[in-house]
Amino acid sequence: MTALNRRQFVTAAAAAGVALTGVSPARAQTSTKFTIISHRVHQQTLTEGPSGNVIKGWSDQNTTTLDWVTLDLNAIHDRVFREAGLTSSEVGIDFVLNTRAVPEIMDLFESLEPYLAKAGIEDFDDLSPGMVKAFSAKGARHGVPFRHAVNALHYNDSYFRERGLDGPPKVIDDLLDYARKLSFTRADGTKVYGWGFEADNYPNVVMLARAYDGDFITDDYKCVADGPGMIKALALLKTMYAEGLIPKNITAMKQNDMITAMQTGQIAMTYFPFGRTVIFNDPKSSKFPGAFKLALPVVSKEMLAKGQLISTAEFWATMIPKNSKSKELAWSLIREISTRENTIKAAINGNGPVRASAYSDARLIEKVPYAALEAQALRAARVPMPAFNKSAEAKDIFVEEMQAAMLGLQPPEVSAKNMTKRIQPLLPRAS
Repeated sequence: MTALNRRQFVTAAAAAGVALTGVSPARAQTSTKFTIISHRVHQQTLTEGPSGNVIKGWSDQNTTTLDWVTLDLNAIHDRVFREAGLTSSEVGIDFVLNTRAVPEIMDLFESLEPYLAKAGIEDFDDLSPGMVKAFSAKGARHGVPFRHAVNALHYNDSYFRERGLDGPPKVIDDLLDYARKLSFTRADGTKVYGWGFEADNYPNVVMLARAYDGDFITDDYKCVADGPGMIKALALLKTMYAEGLIPKNITAMKQNDMITAMQTGQIAMTYFPFGRTVIFNDPKSSKFPGAFKLALPVVSKEMLAKGQLISTAEFWATMIPKNSKSKELAWSLIREISTRENTIKAAINGNGPVRASAYSDARLIEKVPYAALEAQALRAARVPMPAFNKSAEAKDIFVEEMQAAMLGLQPPEVSAKNMTKRIQPLLPRAS
């Protein structure tokens, strides 16, 4: 497929009804305000936490004020691609998720080859080769990996002890019983739900399906959502919802709502990237500082007996839009956040380090007690869905059908069959 140029992208976006307005007036080239479009977690791990503000020195040295535009997952990419389709933009750096790193969008972003040749990144080969490759096209690198998000089971150990549970579930067969025991009303009136998940997304459900030896979309672009594994996962969610083990408003809860629910003790267990434990245990924002613990995602009894593990991992990279007015400044900041030292500092703040060497760093091992567990999960992790041009549409279909099954609007078997029927035509042919 031919890569889209900016004019084609703008035309296509306009035809789809995408507004290309609302951009701030162009500022003078000498402006010290530098705009970054990202998720809130990127800003947090670079500016907050035990390591403090990792990039304050760079900001001071360059007399630059960073303007962080932080949005939810879909909104980030809508804004990124809308801005990238304009004649010029104030945006200096975009954070882009691997599922959106398809060849069609690479022409909207700078090739990093000239920048790397002029002023390279420290020990570039230490960065995950697979992540670098995912953001490459036509022999050129377009993105520098910044964060991987490997999922773990997070649980409130205070509730576990309160309900007589001495450890987390290890097999999918036990997850329902645990959720039942952990759904109760506390003496202070807090309604606790045993299980929570991001019901406006797909990775958590894909992990449940894989625990039943199922899947969603294979690496060779076959939708297998109508298999027994996904059907069992949907049936499990339907039972949990019907029994009140999941919040009734789960379909309206965004990622930040889920985080708040964990911090305030409304949810006892959930899947989230490892680094979120820093936020869950933060005494400034959590009612249960120090109580949240981590475990590997549950698997089937057969998988556990064989020592097989599962997790999902997605990753983000920094990219420079071709229409940016601040390309050199953007590259300078990307080089700064990508150093070995700052990779370690951001990891201590809760980031998933994209350098293999980070997991053997003494400081990380000392201050991040879950480092060894995360490394173990990372080795077993796979992306929940391969990248392709219509991934956002596939995600919306998945969520629609999954919610219909969970809410009891149709049988899980029907939802699973509909997923495959509707999503398979969106997938590219395997190359």
